Amino acid sequence: MTMTSPQQRPAVAELCAVSKSYNTAGGHELKVLDNIDLAVHEGELLALLGQSGSGKSTILRCLTGLVEPSSGHTMAAGKPLYGVNRDASVVFQTFALYPWLTVEQNVAVGLMSHNPTREERDAAVDRAIELIGLGNYHSAYPRELSGGMRQRVGIARALVSKPKLLCLDEAFSALDVLTAENLRQELISLWRAPDSGLTSIFMVTHNIEEAVEMATRIVVVFPRPGRLGLVLDNPLPYPRDTKSPEFQRLVNIIHEAITTLTLPDLPPEVHVPGEPISRGRKRMESIPLIPVGQILGLMSLLHDEPELNNIYDISDEIGKEFGETIATVKAAEILELVDTPKQEVYLTDLGRRFVAADRLGQRAIFAEQVYKLRIFHIILALLGEAEEIEAERVLKDIGSALPYDNPEKTFETMIAWGRYAGLMDYNAKTGMVFVPKDEDDEDGASS
Repeated sequence: MTMTSPQQRPAVAELCAVSKSYNTAGGHELKVLDNIDLAVHEGELLALLGQSGSGKSTILRCLTGLVEPSSGHTMAAGKPLYGVNRDASVVFQTFALYPWLTVEQNVAVGLMSHNPTREERDAAVDRAIELIGLGNYHSAYPRELSGGMRQRVGIARALVSKPKLLCLDEAFSALDVLTAENLRQELISLWRAPDSGLTSIFMVTHNIEEAVEMATRIVVVFPRPGRLGLVLDNPLPYPRDTKSPEFQRLVNIIHEAITTLTLPDLPPEVHVPGEPISRGRKRMESIPLIPVGQILGLMSLLHDEPELNNIYDISDEIGKEFGETIATVKAAEILELVDTPKQEVYLTDLGRRFVAADRLGQRAIFAEQVYKLRIFHIILALLGEAEEIEAERVLKDIGSALPYDNPEKTFETMIAWGRYAGLMDYNAKTGMVFVPKDEDDEDGASS
């Protein structure tokens, strides 16, 4: 008898050339997904990895019919999907339980669209509660349960309708480490049990180790706009040993793919003889949406612990998820305060001068580096002509310059950086950006 791999089996849900755009709060069109082709097959546990803002949750919502693509189409069980996929269930990051309902009643909510008889409903609810290990808690209310038990209720509610596809949207990220690990293992056991009825799982996560521990196939999404990058089969046998060389090899492959994309080793810009010297860079570059205080914290860490120069170790040390750590390092890199050869992070000469300087000296260096970033010239050039300008005008220019970035969030970060540097400020009441008169204001560092 020949065994077929999950990828050779029929797709339970599929995205075909799907792109998705949204209008932001300011009315700007933001493309978050670009030409996504992705299928979840019978019998597989597919993990979708990516940084915050890469479009992972949007892919999940398109796959389940909760969101309609701007172009392309969604398939369910080989047929075009119109509306919500009734054969899919979703477990979200937040527990999303009704506090006034008991465990039994919360689980029964998962059957509301199926119109079962009372006997069918009671039998299905009892089975789902038993499957997830909450057999003695039928009458308990959410307030009486721990975080892990509440998420079990969310999983039972998703399983009660016997879905062909169970979707997990960062389902373990709100739990403590031990509870999350226990629940991951129980869900894997449930998925592998022949009598559970659970065949396919699609999980969205930013946790690389979690993906390698659970998934049979891993897809990495690259941001701005979201597009499929690395696709990796994971043939490791269950239960998986997180300390094994092969496990660590897969983790490192994914780490390197994300790091190389986010922190590429680009050659420095060289001035061409005969061309006018400009303080600004030639490349129009996105800025990471990172507060100034987080950049300052990274600089202090690198100064105080010079042996801590590996980006993965830095991520563990500061307790941030890997994507946010990379974004913080990227922010320091584009300000030329750190250098990032391969997976290492070092203070540059300028970075060392920055750390050694007093508060005013640091702000002067920060201002000089911010001034080099071309995206800031959008505001600085306008402020050179007038003392204040309308934020809406700036937002339109940001949207044109960086069409795949959220202009409102980029604007907020630019104001925070510019405020700390003493180059600009923003009055939310009047909607005007202006040159600050008091350059000693420290508020920007905590923005």
